[in-house]
Amino acid sequence: MKHNHASASRSGTRRHNRYVPMGLLLLAGLLAGCEPQEVTQQDPLVPVKAIKVVPQDVELLDQFTGEVSSAQQIELRARVSGVLEQKHFADGAMVEAGQLLFSLDDRDYRARLQKARAELSSARSDYNRARLDVERYRPLLKTQAIARRVYDNATAAMNAAASQVENAEAAVRQAELSVEYAAIRSPVSGRIGAADVDVGDLVNASSTLLASVSTVDSSWIYFSVSESKLLQYERVHGRIDMETGEQTSVQLILADGSLYPYPGRINFADRALNASTGTFRLRAEFPNPDGLLRPGMFARVRVVTEVAKDVIAIPDRALSQLLNDYFVTLVEEGDVARQVSVKPGPRQDGLWIIEQGIEAGDRVVIEGIQKARDGMRLKVEHL
Repeated sequence: MKHNHASASRSGTRRHNRYVPMGLLLLAGLLAGCEPQEVTQQDPLVPVKAIKVVPQDVELLDQFTGEVSSAQQIELRARVSGVLEQKHFADGAMVEAGQLLFSLDDRDYRARLQKARAELSSARSDYNRARLDVERYRPLLKTQAIARRVYDNATAAMNAAASQVENAEAAVRQAELSVEYAAIRSPVSGRIGAADVDVGDLVNASSTLLASVSTVDSSWIYFSVSESKLLQYERVHGRIDMETGEQTSVQLILADGSLYPYPGRINFADRALNASTGTFRLRAEFPNPDGLLRPGMFARVRVVTEVAKDVIAIPDRALSQLLNDYFVTLVEEGDVARQVSVKPGPRQDGLWIIEQGIEAGDRVVIEGIQKARDGMRLKVEHL
């Protein structure tokens, strides 16, 4: 029995020893397979785009909401009464200064003009007769062929006739104006709204609204600012110059978020604080050569309230955020990535001012940040 156990033990040992070399071979193969993989991970360079940090001045802006209004919006009313005979424009069209817009029935005014001219002609004839009498009596008076009273009466009659001529001339001018006013013309160039009257309507002088016309070459936007903002603004730009507005350049953001291409200027500031709102009302004027701005449009006015001098500012896409911490990826010597913590400051128009963490001359990754982990070698394209 002892022999059998010993024999079984030796047999099991031999079977076990047969598997040992196989395990060692597998382990050696795995170790050998790992070595090329490590080399492969180190070889590829991560492509990124980077910028070199340069100090710059950044304008910091505040934004205020407002509504576009025309620099001139005129309500058209007739200066004489009459029945509307014709309309000479299409609703919403552009019109020129002096363009004929409405015609009233002017037959009555033309008849009055004709009568006034006839009365003027009669008055002038009376004056000429009186003048001739005076000229005829003057030499007779010198020779005492007529009494002084006759000459004085003739002179008085001539003066009265001259006054009648002046009155008749004034009546003609008034009648001519009535005929002229029966043709309503645009006082300015701009865009006209829909007519508020129809052909055949009775138009009353000074009271009936015919239409409204707005200038389009420039537009106004009223907005309100707090007392502290106004003081901050004037510390940066100086006192608002109402004559030129040169120090008060402002920008306009349209309802679709786009930047209006023409800068404006502040041309009005209210004389006193509005006690109920605690704000001052300002007005910005913007050129409108393309007619894009129309009364009633919503807009946002942006005003430079501070100019940050020689600051470090980078595109906001260069920052990564983790909870309340912000990071940027720098390109170190040898084109190796290194993440650093930064303290961001004000943000403006796609730029973020960095108050702490990077300095002038640093190279900051702005594209490819997600793949550029700490310590990785980079293939850098400098922008």
